[in-house]
Amino acid sequence: MSGVQGERDDRSAGIVERLCYAAALCGGCVVLAAGALIVVSILVRWLLRTSVPGDVELVQAATALGAFAFLPLGQISRSNIVVDTFTQWLPERICRRIDAFWDFIYGVATLVLGWRLGVGALDAWRSHTITTVLGLPIGLFMAVSTVLLFLLAAASVVTMNRLLRRPA
Repeated sequence: MSGVQGERDDRSAGIVERLCYAAALCGGCVVLAAGALIVVSILVRWLLRTSVPGDVELVQAATALGAFAFLPLGQISRSNIVVDTFTQWLPERICRRIDAFWDFIYGVATLVLGWRLGVGALDAWRSHTITTVLGLPIGLFMAVSTVLLFLLAAASVVTMNRLLRRPA
């Protein structure tokens, strides 16, 4: 591999890694905001005997977005749960190749999921599907989740390449 190509790969990996951290940070903020909304909602129900309109649908959307936002960081930092019961006795080089294969499969699966979720987002947008109470466009939440799935696929490619390029 040429030096220029290696630098380009490293730069691309760095961009994907920074995007993964940024997505997780945004996801954390969304989940914290959902937690604050839950506290406010409980206090309002307890003190004023009324509810915060749309609290449940906002918490549902925040939870989904938070989950999708954390997945790329889990992949890029290799902190997902790994079951290596059948491979722990193999040489490290072979284990890396097996892990790279599964990173590839994970990337392909997330591309397919992202593609189908994107199709669903377009359909929800075209049909003006909205949440029940607040009337928020569901397609918007689905589109953001689609982008996060594509980021997860990119993170899978980065981790696969790192495993394959690591010296023996």
